[in-house]
Order: sequence, then C-alpha cells, then structure tokens
Amino acid sequence: MLDEVIEALISSIVIGSFYALLGFGLTLTIGSLRIYNWAYGDYVTVAAYVAAILTSRLGSNILVAVVSAVLSAIAVSVIADEFIYKPLTLRGATNIQMMIATIAAGLVIRYLVYIVASVNNLIIIKSKFVSTPVLTYGSATLTDLDLMIIMSSVAVMYFLHLLLMKTYLGKQIRAMWDNMELARIVGIRIFSIRRLIWVLVGIPAGLAGALWSSYSTITPDAGWMLLLPAFAATIVGGVTSILGTILGGYLLGASENLVMYILNKAFNISLAYKPLIALSVMLIALIIRSETEFFKLIKYRLTSSVLRGG
Repeated sequence: MLDEVIEALISSIVIGSFYALLGFGLTLTIGSLRIYNWAYGDYVTVAAYVAAILTSRLGSNILVAVVSAVLSAIAVSVIADEFIYKPLTLRGATNIQMMIATIAAGLVIRYLVYIVASVNNLIIIKSKFVSTPVLTYGSATLTDLDLMIIMSSVAVMYFLHLLLMKTYLGKQIRAMWDNMELARIVGIRIFSIRRLIWVLVGIPAGLAGALWSSYSTITPDAGWMLLLPAFAATIVGGVTSILGTILGGYLLGASENLVMYILNKAFNISLAYKPLIALSVMLIALIIRSETEFFKLIKYRLTSSVLRGG
C-alpha cells in the first residue's frame, strides 16, 4: 500500500515537472507577446523526434540529443514567428486572429512531421535510453530518468526565472509584459527582444520534448496531447504568472497521479480517466477566475458610483 502511494507521488513530481516546464513557455508568450500559442505542442513534437532519432537510429548519447532537440525547438519557434506571427502583428492582427494563426501553424508543423515520419517508418518511436533504478521501496522505484527529468526541468525553469528577474534582458521583457506600447516609447527594441523571447520559448519546449521521448513513445500527435495539461497549468497559475504556472504544473501532476490513485482505490475509478483531470482542473480554474473578475467589476462599478455621487 505505502509503496503504491510512493510510486504515485514519484509520478506526480515527474509529470508535474513536464507540465510546469511546458506551461513556462506558454506563459512567457502570453504574458510578453499576448499570443496564445497553440502551435507550442508541435515545437515539443519536433524536439521529441529529433532526440528519438538521434539516440535510437544514429546512436547519439542523451546529452547530444537533448542539446539538438532544444536547438530544433528554438529554430521552429523563431521561424514560425518570423514568417507567420510577426507579419500578422505588423498588419495589426487581433488576438483571435493570431490564435487562429498559431492553430494553423501547429497543423502545418504536425502534418510535415507526419509526412517525414511515415516516409521513414518513424510514426511511433522512442529514445534509446535505458533507465536504471536509483532507489526502491517495494514496488516503488525512483530511476535515474526520473531524477534527470525532475532536476533538469527545475534547473532550466530556475535559470529562465533568474534571467527574467535579474538581467537587463529580463527587465526589457518585463517592461513589454506590463505595457507593450510604453516599452516601445521608452526605446526598447520591441522586435529584437521579441526574437529573443521566441528563443527562450524554444528552450523549455525542446527540453520537454527530449525528455518526453525518453519517458514515453512518440507519435506526431505527442506534443498536441501534452498541450491541454500545459494550458491547464498556465490557467491554474493565473495565465501570466511564471511562478503560478510552475505551481499549477505540479498541482496538476499530483491531481493526475496521486489524486487519481486515491480515487481508483476508494471508488474503483479507472486510471484511463486521467485526461479528464486536466480538463476539470482547467474548467474549475476558469470558473473561479471569472467569478473573481466579475466581483471585481461589480466592486469597481459600485465604487465609481459612490464617487460620482459624492
């Protein structure tokens, strides 16, 4: 019994690390550029395939595969902005138009991956990484892959957080985050910083893809399937809060694994219903946030009425 709880706890932390890492990149684009990037999952897919092909077909070690995966995700991220998102921004596209463009970009990337994967018999693939147990307790096992996922995810998120909070580049990004037009007026080179933001977005996408290819089998839909919980973590965290998104990712990981384990044991609910957890958490967060915003609006209007009456 205890070893099963420990196993569920380990899975919660590992999966939570994936969700927090993915949510980090989404929050960065939403906060600084006001873009809800639905193509983000496909950046992850490209990185996952790069890592899997390098390790399973070309014999590369995991470090080379991870670095190559990150570089590939950065390349896709920057190219998508240069050829799709930035031209639309310059033409005054609305947030809805931009979101539709990201969906279309994601579909293009996904179908290109399908074409390449089907031609080369790579529709289903996995990185060649043999994990070994580090600690065991009964049936519960902590592997070196689990540790690599947790430690590398935390390290990258901490590095990116320091970059945003402690550097001049981070200060410029945060200025854009607060007020894009004001940042432009004070002399910040918006489009140069924008390009660097897309580079930063590619880092967590690439790392998550490389690690996921070692943790699970990969198909061209892999990144798309990870996008829902990533958005859920972002919404739970407050949409534009980096720390909130990280906490939201780990909360979602715990909900999908530890809470689902408890429900399975108590009510015999199948573990196949895990995907419903992300959707349910996201909907609850949206409802709570909409109610909060509603009451804020009511309070503002009441205060305005009182002031006008005075």
